[in-house]
Amino acid sequence: MHGDPLTAPDLWQYLLTVACAQRASDIHLEPTSTGLCCRLRIDGVLSQPAAVNAVAAAVDLGTREALCAHIKVYAGMDIAQKRLPQDGRFNFVDNAAHTWDCRVSTLPTVHGEKLVARLLSQQQTDWGLTDLGYSPDQLQHLLEALASPNGLILMTGPTGCGKTRSLHSCLRRLNADSVNICAVEDPVEMRIAGIQQVQINEKAGLTFVAALRAFLRQDPDIIMVGEIRDDLTATVSAQAAQTGHLVLSTLHTNDAPSALLRLTHMGLAPLHIRSSVRLVTAQRLVRRLCPLCKETVTPTYEQSTRLARSGFPTGKRLSIARGCEACVHGYLGRIGIFQVLPITKRIGDALTQNADTEAIAAIASAQGLKTLLQSGLQLLEDGITSYDELARHVQL
Repeated sequence: MHGDPLTAPDLWQYLLTVACAQRASDIHLEPTSTGLCCRLRIDGVLSQPAAVNAVAAAVDLGTREALCAHIKVYAGMDIAQKRLPQDGRFNFVDNAAHTWDCRVSTLPTVHGEKLVARLLSQQQTDWGLTDLGYSPDQLQHLLEALASPNGLILMTGPTGCGKTRSLHSCLRRLNADSVNICAVEDPVEMRIAGIQQVQINEKAGLTFVAALRAFLRQDPDIIMVGEIRDDLTATVSAQAAQTGHLVLSTLHTNDAPSALLRLTHMGLAPLHIRSSVRLVTAQRLVRRLCPLCKETVTPTYEQSTRLARSGFPTGKRLSIARGCEACVHGYLGRIGIFQVLPITKRIGDALTQNADTEAIAAIASAQGLKTLLQSGLQLLEDGITSYDELARHVQL
């Protein structure tokens, strides 16, 4: 943009407009010794688009402080408090008349307050399970677990891997007039009509466990727990799954077999895990190559060597990112890679015999279940993602 320097309200409106247009999930406003650095997270990767960088470079210290105060007012935060982290939120409507939920977090740093705004489009609530990236056999295992009248379904992976979207896609699949669905989250990211969604408030004593116990007095059929964070939440979730309720939740583990070991570390007996857990999935989100500008090339010697060890077809060409006006550095959107582990009799027997993660993974492999790497290699073979992108998420 050119002309006179932008005021704080105009600057914030401009940043929101650019972020929405470029499908950014987060806006990072980072204080420097002289002004402001702005970055956008697009398809999981932080970048500095030229349209944003040029404006941020012209922001002086006074405008930066005014911008931070303006955002904090909108988000219902204390503008006088600059020494402690704060959280807030607000809604806004973009130029396309789409409604967005904006969660704001501040953090005091040596140069001033850093601010991160998470953008959640309320129009992105219609994703179905078939849109996420499950292979046909993986999707069949998941649908069979969702059809169970009771049991615990766990979705695992690091922060930002799409677990919440997968959970909500499952809930939309299950949502019907004939069932009572209760969900507790921190925070409630996507609102779904017909589902009773609860935002935890630890200061008021409304924790995951408190909400779970309240749910059990609300005649629920299906319960969703945003995250199993501690031993007590794990215990109550497993108990609910064993007493006639279908429970969906998430864990932070690297893969599906590791989730079973994590539950034992949380104090659940192997017999209780076997009788409560129906299925565990692990997932990552990889960027899709732009179909308009991607190119196919012969893999390098190093790439060929690593791929051969993983069972990738010898001589298969790879697709790479180039970049065009329609995409961001050669990528456009993301897709999931999954590991889906149904708790079969063999795996259940191994659990009760205190088998380790490697033994459970070996049983799963013998039953034909794909690892995260194998799921990713299929996307690589199909030209959907690149070698470099896959290597960011799994060990090649």
